[in-house]
Amino acid sequence: MAGVNLALLAGALVGLYLLGYVTGAWLIPPTARPTLALGIVRLVSGLFLSTTLFMLSLAVGVTWWSGPAAALAGALATYRVRALTVPQRPSIPGWQPVAAGLVACVFVAPLLIASLRMAPGDYPPVFFSVDTPYFLEKVHALVHARELPPLSLGMLNGKYVYHYGSHAAAALIARVSGLPPHHSLFVVLTPLLLAGIVAAAVVAIRAMAPRVPWLLALPLLLLGAPSFWYPYWHDVAPALGRAVSEASFGPLQTLLSDYQLWGVANINGQNLASQFIVLGAIGGIAAARTRGWRLPVFLIGSAILFKAQSGIALLGGFVLMQGWEAFRTRSGRPLLPVAAAILVFAVVYSALWLLPQLPKTFRTELHPFWYWNYLSDRGRLTGFVADIVWLLAPALLVWRGSRPPAEWSRTGLLTLAFTPLVLVNATRGLDLRIGKGYDEDWLQIVLVAPMLIHAVVLMVAQWSWPQVSALRKRAFAAIAAIAIVPQGVAAVYYSSVLVAAPQAGHEFVDNHALGEALRAIPVSGSLLVTNDLRYPAGEFARTNRQMQIPALFGHQAFAINYAYEVYDFSEERMQLQRLLESEHWTGAIDEAARRYGWTHFIVRKDFAHPQPIPLMQVFDGPEYAVFRFPPAA
Repeated sequence: MAGVNLALLAGALVGLYLLGYVTGAWLIPPTARPTLALGIVRLVSGLFLSTTLFMLSLAVGVTWWSGPAAALAGALATYRVRALTVPQRPSIPGWQPVAAGLVACVFVAPLLIASLRMAPGDYPPVFFSVDTPYFLEKVHALVHARELPPLSLGMLNGKYVYHYGSHAAAALIARVSGLPPHHSLFVVLTPLLLAGIVAAAVVAIRAMAPRVPWLLALPLLLLGAPSFWYPYWHDVAPALGRAVSEASFGPLQTLLSDYQLWGVANINGQNLASQFIVLGAIGGIAAARTRGWRLPVFLIGSAILFKAQSGIALLGGFVLMQGWEAFRTRSGRPLLPVAAAILVFAVVYSALWLLPQLPKTFRTELHPFWYWNYLSDRGRLTGFVADIVWLLAPALLVWRGSRPPAEWSRTGLLTLAFTPLVLVNATRGLDLRIGKGYDEDWLQIVLVAPMLIHAVVLMVAQWSWPQVSALRKRAFAAIAAIAIVPQGVAAVYYSSVLVAAPQAGHEFVDNHALGEALRAIPVSGSLLVTNDLRYPAGEFARTNRQMQIPALFGHQAFAINYAYEVYDFSEERMQLQRLLESEHWTGAIDEAARRYGWTHFIVRKDFAHPQPIPLMQVFDGPEYAVFRFPPAA
């Protein structure tokens, strides 16, 4: 919390109450005082609603606060004092919910610790995860944006179509409260999303599986492995075999250090938002008969703004699931929420992808068995099949053939859960930008499948629990524990790393040296170039993406991210970049500075750069020096 303005933080919390909790009354009508978990879900989903309206306001060219203010005023006019009523004090029936809550805290602890590690001071002292600075760059851009998509801070005059929802949520908090973007993100939004994920899981369990013991149900919904993105049993089985054959814990120690495998390093805001949306949609669908369809319709319809791949998977699965319900019940009523979700999707998709009228950079094409072939080519197919069996094993142990409630069907639930796998085996994404090819990020559609499958498992257990034998219940608990315990151990292990030796954290970067150099450069009116485009994580393993420069204070860079953003002018700028890495200063550098308006040259001393540099030096440190171009440039 060092360096966090407490008055501005208090303003951010008031803003969250108004734009989140009060506005959230549109999604969860306040017919009664909500439970604490439902209140947190209402807070986060209400913030997402305000964020969506913030983005729509930018997209159509009206004042940024118009949409959020209208939604807030409408909620107060419609629900009056009921919209302001805070959640009731929680009552905890027995020890199991307490124990389950502690396990949930263990699961989210490494993400919370990592977020708070990046918070202190007037710029983030460290970064974890290579995508974090890119995320923060977009928050900076959206704090000052007057249009959507915002102008890129990494590529001058660049506009990149992207799922900006969670970035915009952090920017909205910053604009309302005055908090710096990194405090808005790391002190407010990330902890809020983590609380929302746990609360959404609690709400979902209460709605769909209250008979299943809490100590099993809550951790199962929060499990990060297997994810289908990282090959779980493909990696775990060989490590277990080596540990047994060598009678050593060494292979298991190595396995625990693979933080991405367990999902304990997944700090990126769009992925946390996606997890909340999936769990919130599950709980909303399960409770639709009592609370209505507003929450799941909004979450599913707007998900593409927060995580495009998750939005596609959820909407596709929802259409198929409700379509099956309509066929099964011979009624058109199940199609009404589908129509509403498609309408929300159409509005937000048009605002983000169609209104900007930018060059088309992405296309989806039919490609049968693409994911299957992708796994086969990498030798992961057996591990993938094992992952599927592993996810379904607890349900198979308690399957009794009992009839589900009238509002659910087994086929419908399985359709929702397995639609993501069908989508990636029927289509593939193509990146149409120069030098790109098929889009491997399209595969992130599968990330929502394990959460949905776990929900199916809990549903099956709920229906079967009263009739199933004690032996089969113990087998269910044993399999669930075997899945839960390693995740907990990995979370504890990584939390201890982040506390005791953060430099060993996932894709760690120390920002102090560059931060002090950037502090010497005005943010307003500056245009920065550098000789070194390597990102420092993993001993500079990633090139052409020096994303720290715009992320720390929000400086405008000329061209520092060729890996994530590709434009027609990228090749020309790369030629200019090579001048800044050459041995000698040339007139071509001066000409480029005059032509484009470069103001400052950031030099990493241990990387190739011209010598001498005929510019005024304004900063000199052990690792970096900063030079200023003549004002005429």
